[in-house]
Amino acid sequence: MFITNRAISRRTMLRGAGVGLALPLLNAMTPATARAQSAAPTRRMFAICNNLGLLPDEFFPANAGPGYTPSNYLKILEDYRKNFTVFSGVSHPNVDGGHPSDISFLTAAPHPASSSFRNTISLDQYVAERIGNQTRFPSLTLAVNTGARSLSWTGNGVSIPPEQSAASVFRQMFIQGSPKEVEAKIAELDTGRSIRCGSRPGPRTRTQRGRRRSRASRPVLHQRPRPR
Repeated sequence: MFITNRAISRRTMLRGAGVGLALPLLNAMTPATARAQSAAPTRRMFAICNNLGLLPDEFFPANAGPGYTPSNYLKILEDYRKNFTVFSGVSHPNVDGGHPSDISFLTAAPHPASSSFRNTISLDQYVAERIGNQTRFPSLTLAVNTGARSLSWTGNGVSIPPEQSAASVFRQMFIQGSPKEVEAKIAELDTGRSIRCGSRPGPRTRTQRGRRRSRASRPVLHQRPRPR
């Protein structure tokens, strides 16, 4: 059996059958690659943390099962209730510290307020490692009220800085950068820097190395105390 990207037209199908009839669009009339892509839609994950929390009685349904009565909050999503599942009674044991504990929202790392706290990989990054190659960006870390705290963490427990500017996110997703901006990003990749993290210093230039040598070679003058 040979599978090609070439589609079979209706006219070819009718000529081979030797009859005249109106054919619907058959699977053989679309390329194999198109059928494979349509059969496996892109999967995505979207995580939201509400720092101030929710009123449980206003969010969670009073009864369980697929025929639950929507709460006041869930009534807004009534048209999409078949597309999501509400979980209740779940929690992160030993995640304490009040509002700052949101850094453990997707990691469940215990005691985020302690001085010895060490975070671990967040759920969104765990998922991005497995399905992130299906989209243009493996993951997007966004923030609404602060740029210092992030919900996304790497496997080494390093915080991924969130993007606060909606205009910047729109530019990244829908607008091609200028030739100068594209060239700058390519230069960052060539020097081993990440597009997302710009804190890693690049190689020093000859001028910088020369300045460092000149400073090291300067004589040090010591002032002798005057005799009394």
